[in-house]
Amino acid sequence: MQRPIHTLLTELCGPALVCFASAAASAGPVPTGVLECTVAPGPGFILGSAKDVSCIFRPVRGRPEYYAGRLSRFGVDVGVTGRSLLSWAVYIATPAGRYPLSGYFAGTGAGIAFLAGAAADALIGGERNAVTLTPLSSASPGLNLSAGTSSLMLQPSPIPPRF
Repeated sequence: MQRPIHTLLTELCGPALVCFASAAASAGPVPTGVLECTVAPGPGFILGSAKDVSCIFRPVRGRPEYYAGRLSRFGVDVGVTGRSLLSWAVYIATPAGRYPLSGYFAGTGAGIAFLAGAAADALIGGERNAVTLTPLSSASPGLNLSAGTSSLMLQPSPIPPRF
């Protein structure tokens, strides 16, 4: 009797996938918290945009940390957005001290807004380039279309700036 192909693949690949997943889990970044940012309103220009951000990092352990910075996009960015809210899951590959999100992040992103909208920017950087920011949610009101590379520069702030 011949076994279905998916059963055969499961039997052959299953153990390898379990080993691979175990190795990846032990060697990968550790989830350390959530970064929530408010992005200042403003226009996008045909080749990009740059907007101020005010952020709070809520670590799994420890006290919240505040950051101020700038979110820039290079590529298509046409239209206008209101005050936007972005949040990322934060993963850190190495042990981190205080303010591990200080520094420069880069990656790719895209967004669309027609009255209500959304954007997503997956970024890597921070202290020793060991921090990964994975998009969780966004709220970006306006009329806008963006796609291209994104960068985020963050520096510690004693209090969260407001827009």
